[in-house]
Amino acid sequence: MISEGEILEQAVWRGMPCFDVFWRKRHLTQRELRTVYTNYYTYIFWVLIISVLVLLDLHGFAERVSLTALVTYTTAISGITFLFYYFASAVGIKISQRFPRFFLIFPLVGFAAVTFTTYFVELGMSAIFGNGMSLENAAEKLPLNFVLTLVLETFFLTFVMPTAISSGDGEKKPHEAGSEAARDTITVLGKTYYYKDLISVSSQDHYVRIKTRQAEDLVRARLSDLIGQLGCENGIQPHRSHWVSRQAVVGMVTKDGNKCLELHDGSDIPVARGRVKAVRAWLE
Repeated sequence: MISEGEILEQAVWRGMPCFDVFWRKRHLTQRELRTVYTNYYTYIFWVLIISVLVLLDLHGFAERVSLTALVTYTTAISGITFLFYYFASAVGIKISQRFPRFFLIFPLVGFAAVTFTTYFVELGMSAIFGNGMSLENAAEKLPLNFVLTLVLETFFLTFVMPTAISSGDGEKKPHEAGSEAARDTITVLGKTYYYKDLISVSSQDHYVRIKTRQAEDLVRARLSDLIGQLGCENGIQPHRSHWVSRQAVVGMVTKDGNKCLELHDGSDIPVARGRVKAVRAWLE
């Protein structure tokens, strides 16, 4: 039986909590994970890692195998490590959506990844080439591999991941960018409102209450007539009588058995039952 507190905690889930080696916390959603692992910054980082590993040659393979074999196995170990991180993160996000207190410690993921891949590459090289390669040799190299993994992981989480996420969010087609620029403001009865100042727009009988950071205006209009101007780029309509700005939302909560959006100013906007799933996806 899930308690009301657990339901509330699940409702405000904004991503899986994860920590780096310095115990710095961030939240990671499924959409962000896909963005990171399909972004060209990540692929550039991957190529750099392969180059560094080939140059360092931590296992001393260069003296016993060809350069082609060394590059092939280095690429394999890097690819397997990346897949390990992706799989662990994807599974962690799924668990976190069900149990919001779950979190992931990336150094532990790194330790598991480097242990598996170190033994994998040593076993593969030993089976094909022999020449003194063994699992004992892999065990000797494991601490150094783990330290290198922590360094690369920290660099990735600190610089590459935030850059990939921000660039993925900012990539828009030319006509999309132009459309958004045209929607920086809305005009109601001759008065212009900037989206950056909007909090919510709510229907009240034959009037519409427009709430901004500065004040509230009650104008004679219909919300349905404004929806075309409000659009979905800057906010969402969680209920037929309300539209809310994305930047004004703290999260979705459950109050008295009903879902609602909690805003930064302390007010709440109801979420229609049929729109809960869409709103939750929009928040992620």
